[in-house]
Amino acid sequence: VGLAMPVPLVAHFRERPSGENQITSIDSDYGTLLDEEARQEVINQLRVPSGDLRRPMLGELRSSGGSDQPPMARAWKLSALDLNLPLAVTTASPESLEAKNLSGYQNLQKIRDEAAQFRRGYSDWRRGAARGARGEASFTAVHGLADAQAGSGLQGLSALEVQQQAPSQHSAPSPVSSRSRSRQSSRDLVGPAIAEDGTLLEVEMGVGTPTTNLSDTLSAAGDAADEAALGDEASGDWLRFAFNPFSEPAAPKRQALPLCAANLAAIGAAGSAASLPAQGSREATAHIAHIGVGGFHRSHLAYVTDVLLTKQHAGEVKAAERWGIIGVGLMPWDKKMAEVLTKQDGLYSLLLRGNAAASARVIGSILEFVFVPADPEAALARLCSASVRIVSLTVTEKGYYRCTDGSLDRTAPLVKQDIDEWGGARGLAQPRTAFGLICTILQRRRSAGLGPLTVLSCDNMPMNGSVCRAVTLDFASAVDPDLAAWMERDVAFPNSMVDRITPATENEHRELLRSEYGIVDEWPVIAEPFLQWVIEDSFSAGRPSWELAMPNDVMLTADVEPYELMKLRLLNSSHSALSYAAMLCDHVFVDDALADPDVFAFLRAYMLEVVKTLGSVHGVDLAEYQRSLLERFSNAYIKDKLA
Repeated sequence: VGLAMPVPLVAHFRERPSGENQITSIDSDYGTLLDEEARQEVINQLRVPSGDLRRPMLGELRSSGGSDQPPMARAWKLSALDLNLPLAVTTASPESLEAKNLSGYQNLQKIRDEAAQFRRGYSDWRRGAARGARGEASFTAVHGLADAQAGSGLQGLSALEVQQQAPSQHSAPSPVSSRSRSRQSSRDLVGPAIAEDGTLLEVEMGVGTPTTNLSDTLSAAGDAADEAALGDEASGDWLRFAFNPFSEPAAPKRQALPLCAANLAAIGAAGSAASLPAQGSREATAHIAHIGVGGFHRSHLAYVTDVLLTKQHAGEVKAAERWGIIGVGLMPWDKKMAEVLTKQDGLYSLLLRGNAAASARVIGSILEFVFVPADPEAALARLCSASVRIVSLTVTEKGYYRCTDGSLDRTAPLVKQDIDEWGGARGLAQPRTAFGLICTILQRRRSAGLGPLTVLSCDNMPMNGSVCRAVTLDFASAVDPDLAAWMERDVAFPNSMVDRITPATENEHRELLRSEYGIVDEWPVIAEPFLQWVIEDSFSAGRPSWELAMPNDVMLTADVEPYELMKLRLLNSSHSALSYAAMLCDHVFVDDALADPDVFAFLRAYMLEVVKTLGSVHGVDLAEYQRSLLERFSNAYIKDKLA
């Protein structure tokens, strides 16, 4: 659903006179979308050369939208998305626009001031946010620099440079360097811990635990060695995305330890701010077997289950069953995940980074991992045990092998191979598809008298449970009609909707986890703090009390569809529409695209049109949801890519 427009939204490049200082927007027959003041503010921003000699603030993010381009070329590309309004539209009444089905233009007109204000406020925030600090005091220190600059001859320097040249007014008198603090700290030892090369280490209690923010550390007088140790960080080049002002300051002396069960105590004792599983909390009486363990699964289902386990262990949630997860690798490309999680005892780190908060948590809910191709019979024996009550999956839409009419594509090579190799009461000896594995588990359970279980799809597609049910029953009908009839009667396939932005893991995330939290994790997960998980309350053999662990984030309901439509049309479709427009302007990251006033204006107008296609959603203010999406898309700390 898009804007109804009488002229196409296209990018028009035109010849411009040469001249270094001549920066203009695209010539147009229409009035400009943004007022002259706002557009001039954007152009002034672009006049700063990408090769500016000033020293960047710690971790300062260079614009992903073509930072290596000359400023004039960048200005032209910024204006390439022509969102100008015809004069006939700007002067028309709302009633006439509505009658001509052109209300989208009215929405564009209404938000022109909002777009300009957003750009100015967002730019100010990006320039003024504290870097490498934790807490409100750091913000006060940075924002209080303006008055100090005016009377001290420090105009034109970055906030970090001023802090380095003038003692912070907010730090304690005569700050002690991190090196000196290390020498003064106690020699209490914990351990042994396991280093990356497998050797045993003695870890000193509290070494690397910061007592002041990183800017204070850098401004400590006379300790050049510490500043040299932070040379890469201070240059702003060591990470390609912004340092979160709410995350933990880097500690030069911290000993980073590989993530595994044997190192948890040592990681905590060394001063890591990450939340760690409590001793004895990783025990379960019931299990979820999850097919397709990736970042998305680990950012919601595994995370919420871990929170539930932790609260049950602490006595905060009373529930009869304690649920854990068995990771299942079915495809050849799952081998790497199997190796990493096996090496790390099922543990991994979840980095939650937002504009207002940042945290790290070591997740302990994945208790085992079985890689089916390595030993199919042993894997099937484990998955067919009585403790497995739920089989969940995130295999992407391709993993359902659907024809255009929604039925199972029985001609697909892996599907055909599973059908041909079906072995009666034992099912498949080596399943190659998710529904081949599910039907084999259910066939063996039925033969053993263990009863049904629940199949929970968490894939990002409309009515995922209904889709999963249709293709799984289609497969069962092809191999054993009696099995299909039993499944249709007794096996639940609840629908679910998950809303959490989870970018792909990059090497920068691993380095950030190592430097900020002292953890060496081969495959961490990064996500935004926001989470909404809506699940149809239809289970065959019990379920975890997820809603008790996180009542503000998890909802059990009889009808998921309204929430699913809201998410797919407002979040997913807006993300796609945003990408098309932003990539015309050479943006790479979503947050940088939102800082572009033309892209922002387009996205707001798009949302205002799309929301008209939605009905009411119980418990959700759709206007507030749109506002929250803009805030989430503007998150500079997860660096979600447009493509």
